[in-house]
Amino acid sequence: MDDEVGSYLLNQFKGGLQSSKVSWKRDLQDLEKLIRQNIENSPAKEKPSLREKLYRLNNILVECQAASFLSREGIISLWRIRNNLKEIKEELKSKDPITISSNGNFSPQRDDQGNSSNVRDTGRQSHQSVSPLVVHGFDDEITSLVKLLVYERSEEKFSAVGITGMAGAGKTTLCQEIIKREEVKEHFVPRILVSMSKKPDENKNARIALVERILLSLGVEENTIQSVSNRGLSALICALHVRLMGKKYMIVLDDAQEGDTWFENLYSPLPGKVKWEQSLAYGLPKGYGGTVIVTSRNKDLAKKMVGEENVHPVLPLADKEKCWLIFKDAVEQDGALFNPPNVELEDLKKEIIRKCSGLPLAARVLGEIMKEKMEEAPAPNGHTVTVQPELSTDSNSNV
Repeated sequence: MDDEVGSYLLNQFKGGLQSSKVSWKRDLQDLEKLIRQNIENSPAKEKPSLREKLYRLNNILVECQAASFLSREGIISLWRIRNNLKEIKEELKSKDPITISSNGNFSPQRDDQGNSSNVRDTGRQSHQSVSPLVVHGFDDEITSLVKLLVYERSEEKFSAVGITGMAGAGKTTLCQEIIKREEVKEHFVPRILVSMSKKPDENKNARIALVERILLSLGVEENTIQSVSNRGLSALICALHVRLMGKKYMIVLDDAQEGDTWFENLYSPLPGKVKWEQSLAYGLPKGYGGTVIVTSRNKDLAKKMVGEENVHPVLPLADKEKCWLIFKDAVEQDGALFNPPNVELEDLKKEIIRKCSGLPLAARVLGEIMKEKMEEAPAPNGHTVTVQPELSTDSNSNV
């Protein structure tokens, strides 16, 4: 980087990593190496972008140093930090055949056997490990929704479903599991998951950016999309309609956050004299058996998009023991052994269950933090020792 500001930011970031009290330290260390490589190998015109990423990383580092596990909100905040780190890493990495690049492009995902899948996830990472974690606690919800979407409807009927719940309740995970079910694979093609919360570039309209991501997920070439996009939103919506016509598609619009009448009434059919740009619904053909699933923390927003009778809430897990299983799975992923010395497992289990408050995401976060601490604590004999995550034992914590 050709200025003192860039050098200062890089040294500040590297120095901050020396602290032992940093969550996601391994991810941050990987990013420090990656951004240094980019600085050494990038042309001058890319330096400002790298400097901006260093600003972001230094801010995230401060958040990691200050992160608290004393509340559910603190745990969810840690997960958002982790997602931001992964996003920056994707932006820095060169294009990889199985990763999503910084401009929102994607390549086919792979199933558990390594086969190409027609399920795509654009704009939001699923953050699954190489060895996917077992999903606990959603059996009834998955069975009910699969039954509703596949068996309890006519072949041609369009359906719109909303899944609502607080942050960390498992809405996205639930949709990912539904998409992977064999009966869903047989019934719906294509199946895609697209984030509604991904912010577009400053100079791009949010509606246009969303439709472009949907078309990308459906396999339309980027240069074709850009050519259509140059003619405006109306052309994009028309292109989406044509792409989906005659198909039993399943589109998951994940993490809807902001109200916009343009997203409402997704079940609306095409009017006689259509003005394509007036509604996202016009890009979703009716009469072929297609389905749209919307996830949102905002129940009222979901109602406006899919109809009040089609909203299904996801509640915190009633069986709190499931949180302990999720926690253990996260610790033991990639073959790690969870056998902590000098720790009373039953006490730790009670503390994890209390902290998670029935939220799968909280259990996953705490498990990954435990795993990271285990890997960072070498013993004198060269093995690793297990350390307990820094959980407060204050029974008055607001969880």
